[in-house]
Amino acid sequence: MKVRIYGAKPDEIAFYHTVQDQYPVEPVFAREILSMETVSQTKGFEAVWILTVCKITEEVARALKENGVKYVVTRSAGYDHMDLNAMRAQGLKGANVPYYSPKAISEHAILTALSILRYAKKQQRMIAGGNFTLEGIQGRELNSMTAGVIGTGRIGCETISFLKGFGCRVLAYDVFENERARSMAQYVPLEELFSSSDIVFLHCPLTEENYHLLDEAALEQMKDGVYIVNNARGGLVDHRAVLKDLKSKKVAGFGFDVYEEEAAFLRKKDVKAEQYDPVFRELLEQENAVYTAHTGFYTDKAIESMILVTLENLKEYAMTGSCRNELT
Repeated sequence: MKVRIYGAKPDEIAFYHTVQDQYPVEPVFAREILSMETVSQTKGFEAVWILTVCKITEEVARALKENGVKYVVTRSAGYDHMDLNAMRAQGLKGANVPYYSPKAISEHAILTALSILRYAKKQQRMIAGGNFTLEGIQGRELNSMTAGVIGTGRIGCETISFLKGFGCRVLAYDVFENERARSMAQYVPLEELFSSSDIVFLHCPLTEENYHLLDEAALEQMKDGVYIVNNARGGLVDHRAVLKDLKSKKVAGFGFDVYEEEAAFLRKKDVKAEQYDPVFRELLEQENAVYTAHTGFYTDKAIESMILVTLENLKEYAMTGSCRNELT
């Protein structure tokens, strides 16, 4: 099966070559990101392998169908970048990687939390400017805080486990509760989590129902001086509202690995500040906001797992016409 693979890095390609003989896949690696500008390159391919920055819109889905593509695999757990209704309408099948290394994202979430609690960004700026005083950098200890975790799937549970190791009291919320989370945290209504948490972690998928879950109204319910960490999806947060509350100190710190409009700059070089939207640009300027470029997942074990599960998805499809991780 001929597959066009988007966004693979050299080290990932090298790993792929160590396992390729086990899979009935003929790969062609692409430097570009899949979009309407590049979709013409998919002619002659039965499948495409994409990243979250590749948007499968109604227009792209139609073009893929016209080019003969039948299968779309994303190597991510999230799939909000894929219009599943448009794919179904075009008869395109698709699959994701439900989990790869939950610990990778959870470790990054804890790193982000500690960074905003201990003013890591401000300290680096002070040091760079020759200022080695303690002025304005007294931090808070994670162990003394009540942490709220929204989303208690595999990643959320790992974060809860880490937080318990730090000594936190943990509150949890999920539409679908599970026993592992219940053994470590207390499930509460979302409103109670907002009002009682000193720090809030987002680990839930993005859906139509929870778009801008953290909006102005939700922030209003939170404690003054709350900290927020988002390693899930940018669309869960109304960034304009968070920016306003960062400036007023209602939100004491914001750590984010994802941004709603990140496709405009993510995985690109030499991006100029004027290309950012105004809210993102201003967030980057805030001393109490720490951003990483959607790298929470990016570890050796996670990438290997993503590649292997994606290859298994393709193998199952090639052999049976479907796979266990199918989305459509």
